[in-house]
Amino acid sequence: MLQAMYPRILDESYFPEISENGMYILRFRYLTNREDGTLEEPVEMFRRVAWNLAGAERLYNPRLKDDQLLACAEQFFTTMTDFRFLPNAPTLLGAGTELQQLSACYVLPIGDSIEEIFDTLRMTAVVHSKGSGTGFSFSGLRPRGAPIATGGKSTGPVSFMKVFDSETEVIKSGGTGWGANMGVLRCDHPDILEFITAKSQGGGLQNFNISVGVTDEFMSLGRTGGSFNLVDPSDGSTVSSIDAKELFDQIAREAWRTGDPGLLFLDRIERDNPTPALGKIEAANPCGEAPLLPFEACWLGGINVAAHLDDTCGNVDWAQLRETCQIAARMMDNAIDVSRYPLNEIEEATKRTRKIGIGIMGFADLLVRMGVRYGSTESEVIARQLMGAIRENLEKATITLSADRGEFPAFDLSVYAGLDKPKRRNATMTANAPNSTISAIAGCSSGVEPLFSISYSKLLANGDRLEELSPEFVRLAKDRGFYSHALLENLSGGASIQELADIPEDIKDVFVTAHDISIEDHIRIQSAFQSDTELAIAKTVNLHNDAGTDDVKRAFLLAHEAGCKGITCFRDGCRDRSFLTSSIDHQEDRTEEACPTCC
Repeated sequence: MLQAMYPRILDESYFPEISENGMYILRFRYLTNREDGTLEEPVEMFRRVAWNLAGAERLYNPRLKDDQLLACAEQFFTTMTDFRFLPNAPTLLGAGTELQQLSACYVLPIGDSIEEIFDTLRMTAVVHSKGSGTGFSFSGLRPRGAPIATGGKSTGPVSFMKVFDSETEVIKSGGTGWGANMGVLRCDHPDILEFITAKSQGGGLQNFNISVGVTDEFMSLGRTGGSFNLVDPSDGSTVSSIDAKELFDQIAREAWRTGDPGLLFLDRIERDNPTPALGKIEAANPCGEAPLLPFEACWLGGINVAAHLDDTCGNVDWAQLRETCQIAARMMDNAIDVSRYPLNEIEEATKRTRKIGIGIMGFADLLVRMGVRYGSTESEVIARQLMGAIRENLEKATITLSADRGEFPAFDLSVYAGLDKPKRRNATMTANAPNSTISAIAGCSSGVEPLFSISYSKLLANGDRLEELSPEFVRLAKDRGFYSHALLENLSGGASIQELADIPEDIKDVFVTAHDISIEDHIRIQSAFQSDTELAIAKTVNLHNDAGTDDVKRAFLLAHEAGCKGITCFRDGCRDRSFLTSSIDHQEDRTEEACPTCC
């Protein structure tokens, strides 16, 4: 009877359609060993995850009948195997296994004493050993040359970042794959120049993405010029001052040179802090989409919006999207409860606010199938409609979960307290991660990004590169009669379709890639998604090799004006080794580079 009611989760012959590269990624890391030592099949992975997450239902309803639990597991299973929604990669890896650590990344605090610094280092090693990433604000550490209790002088935050970088390299070499860190330093820290030049000066930090935490005041002065104070965080005293425009220009030069630093707009982030009574937000996870309080984790996942296109009408199936949001919210809230945590402090902080960060993937694919150019006014409208609907549906879902299970414990300390509105189960529901790994499994484009290239290679942790070719482009090329082996050779050799005469103009217009899109259009799309994203957006503005520092500055200023919470620019050829490479011309992308195992 159960077989008839729920055929897919129990059907041993069912096999979800996964691309060759998706299968490689699953076998490389995410499929676990059976008792006989062989690897599970993807359908077994999805079944394992579905059953494990559904098991949390009995925490709230111990009398739940077996068929009701099976119905929940079937719902989770079908949503994943239809590739409408996937939870973050650690959930696919850990759910139902001995590891059972399902969260992706954490923010850890660093205090201004040798004991506190090395206590955080110990905690970082524990987190990294489980395959997760970490974000830090080093802004509380006293600057280089400041006196310390022993009578000596501090070596400053960058010196300690190198210690954390070495730890990451050691743990990474031990088999966890990618090391993933985000290091943040405020723009008013006395060591800000040392921080922003650390990578170009041979300072290592290869296991870090770094971002300057900037204020609205600094961004204003960075545009016009003016004196800007640098403050010792240990006592609040002004150490020196600097011309803000000169500092802003230097940040842009370093970003042009190495791809780092990016910017985190701290005042904008703080305006969306749902629990300001618990503290200010000063750091984010490694890719920047989850600004978090110390010890918090965020439960990330991606809705494949391309899978929600109704081909009969050429528009989004809004009813199906609503259903997916409801299921995704329940899956992620359940994951918080069934996960193990590497540290007690992380479990306490995470369950205090129960932050979830559900975003999208497949946006570029959706636009292609709708015949809309990425970066156009129409694509901006679609982005706002999509994210607005997702946020609205997820807010309804967290209200429903709160009615069934109770609000998040810090609710009375949150901005929602006292409002004449229903209570929430989760302090946040939305974030837009790169979703690089889960999009590869689902066979769709990553995050909110445009197509990186029609043909490109993806670097894996073991050094292998997977060759990718847009299946939608191949399908249309065959349908329209311009497919040929010569075309494929040109694309794999680095040719842009914009340069090929045999490709119809309407195809060129729709299949724009990251390097065909203007800075302004990159940021307009990021801003469109940010307007209904409670946390932040992982997004890269890709620049051609001949772009100048003025282009980087323009991107930074536009992102701040547009209400984004962070910004990263990456110029082709500025690094020797990149996560995505489109051609022999070394077009590269830093998006998700540090943390593909997290999302």
